[in-house]
Amino acid sequence: MIMKNTKIFSALCVIIFLSSCGGGGGSSSPITPPPVTQNPSDFACTSYQTNTRKCSFTHNGVLREYYVYTPSSYTPSSNAPLLFIFHGYGSSATNILYYSDFQDRAEQDGYILVYPQGSLLNGVTHWNVGGWTIGSTVDDVGFTEYVIDIMINEYYINTDRIYSTGMSNGGYMSYGLACSSSKFAAIASVTGSMTPEIDNNCAPDHPTPIMQIHGLQDSTVLYTGASWSLSIPNVMEYWSLYNACDDEPSSITTDLNNGSYILFDSYQNCSNNVGVELILHSTMGHTWPSINSHSLSATDQIWSFFAKYDINGAIN
Repeated sequence: MIMKNTKIFSALCVIIFLSSCGGGGGSSSPITPPPVTQNPSDFACTSYQTNTRKCSFTHNGVLREYYVYTPSSYTPSSNAPLLFIFHGYGSSATNILYYSDFQDRAEQDGYILVYPQGSLLNGVTHWNVGGWTIGSTVDDVGFTEYVIDIMINEYYINTDRIYSTGMSNGGYMSYGLACSSSKFAAIASVTGSMTPEIDNNCAPDHPTPIMQIHGLQDSTVLYTGASWSLSIPNVMEYWSLYNACDDEPSSITTDLNNGSYILFDSYQNCSNNVGVELILHSTMGHTWPSINSHSLSATDQIWSFFAKYDINGAIN
């Protein structure tokens, strides 16, 4: 694996010892090395499986863990996009690593994948998003941003193309990042939503592309909402208004052979040409859908959605 300290050394070499490092002549400006984040003193990584490392460090007194998948195609010239994938409540990083199946797409398109591990709340893994996790004192936004800093220090990352997705509690976490962090270009939620706490404290930094994938039969995170969770229509309304999109979405309905249907809502003419999209499956419950299970691949939909945007909006 090619680590970033090679790049830092080379850049310093150009600045300080231009002629002796083979910099040659010419009138080009000196290369300024990127800022280096000091990794935590107890930061450590071990091999987990092919192209995947398990890393850990202490953040605010809590031992935190995450897994990193680096595609075989990764090189210093890759300027790799970075995708965070958050597991659901009571689940784990390794669980969503397997069922979300982003690795093949990462190999094709050169993304680096990060699977954070939630901390324990009353013995259950969680992300601190308010709602049913009120009582948690863990700073998950701060933890995630620290991981970004470490990744920028360790790898060649395209900082304009950092994304987040997640299942259930991980979807809530992705909305929390869109509201509280300036680092994410776009987010996608699968069976998640926004808690009142996320909604009340939401202060996005820039027009943000949003994708929501949900099932009408979800009995865990209700489409119609609950006291601790916004309804999906309210979530879509929030982001379409924030992004200054058209009032009403364009809608396409796909009828499936089994009598169910998939509704695709897309809000148009948003700021910076970002998108706000809802994919609603009529018979899906609380699950990550695939082609085999629901004639819908959440992974493919999310991947195609993120490919259209960076931190500045639509990629030309």
